[in-house]
Amino acid sequence: MTELKVPESSSYEEEAAFWDDLDTADFMEDDENWFRFDTLHKRAIRVAILPEIAEELMRTAQAQGVSIETLVNVLLIEHMRESAAAG
Repeated sequence: MTELKVPESSSYEEEAAFWDDLDTADFMEDDENWFRFDTLHKRAIRVAILPEIAEELMRTAQAQGVSIETLVNVLLIEHMRESAAAG
């Protein structure tokens, strides 16, 4: 694992460019635990999604200006509400 060194920036734009271009993979331990986290009351889970579905979700999320996580959660909530109302 490499140590992250943040350079001094002379402007907001310069600092933003650094963070936008940063690939954090080099700074994460490869123990497969870094992406897991617990919240106070609920636990986030990881779900495998077929690549072609993931690509469509990413395009839709980007077009709507939201993260793929937000989009998936909204779609799931809508589906569950529709299922409950129909059921």
